[in-house]
Amino acid sequence: MALTKVAPALFGTGNNITSVTVGGSANTISLTFDGSGVITSATNNAVSVANTAITGNIISSQITSVANTQITGNIISSQITSVANTQITGTISVANTAITGNIISSQITPNPTLHGNVSVTGVIAVGGATPTTNGSGITFPASQSASSDGNTLDDYEEGNWTPRNSSATALSINNTATYIKIGKLVFINADINQLSQDSVYGLPFTSASTGYPGVVTVAYNSFANQTLMGEFNGGTTNLTLRYNGSTQITPTNARIILAGCYVASA
Repeated sequence: MALTKVAPALFGTGNNITSVTVGGSANTISLTFDGSGVITSATNNAVSVANTAITGNIISSQITSVANTQITGNIISSQITSVANTQITGTISVANTAITGNIISSQITPNPTLHGNVSVTGVIAVGGATPTTNGSGITFPASQSASSDGNTLDDYEEGNWTPRNSSATALSINNTATYIKIGKLVFINADINQLSQDSVYGLPFTSASTGYPGVVTVAYNSFANQTLMGEFNGGTTNLTLRYNGSTQITPTNARIILAGCYVASA
């Protein structure tokens, strides 16, 4: 841009106007004047916000890169495509907005309501969890942060468990005994070799102490014509083998296959 002289009466030293900035959120033009009204510099820069505190309302703005930024105020009809380590204080109104990347350790207060469709490409970590570095989804902390609200999903976990006898000795198994925990609901399976007692110990989570926590289907070749099940003993990490709904069975060096689900205490 060529340097141009404009009306000195407006931009002279007597009026104390030495610079003017114009433009929207995408591009900004800054003009600097000398004491006689001559433009001494002009810049046309794209907006870049990093390590910046913004106080006020951002309306109809497009923020394409925000890192380590604190925004105080209301964000309305904004498109935020990259947000990392950001604290937002105020009201957020987001409609049909795409957020690309991971939202990690962000503090959003006070409890904003999201209106419309929100698409997140990456991982959302809750409860102080460390997000996974692959795929997309929600990462829960390794140690459950239990909620007393019955409508809040506060845990998800997949893993292996070790079936044991009453002496806490690990039982011989085929393959791996696994579990999946969603909230309080636990799905288990195990293929146990040579079981010689009526109970299996070592469940991955303590069962609920009230009511009937759950049921597990049992396969046992010595009772081929019977209905077999495992009854979870409430408030413990063990279950008892039964057939025809009530009679306990005591296998002798038998192979037992378990598959079912139960309600955990937390």
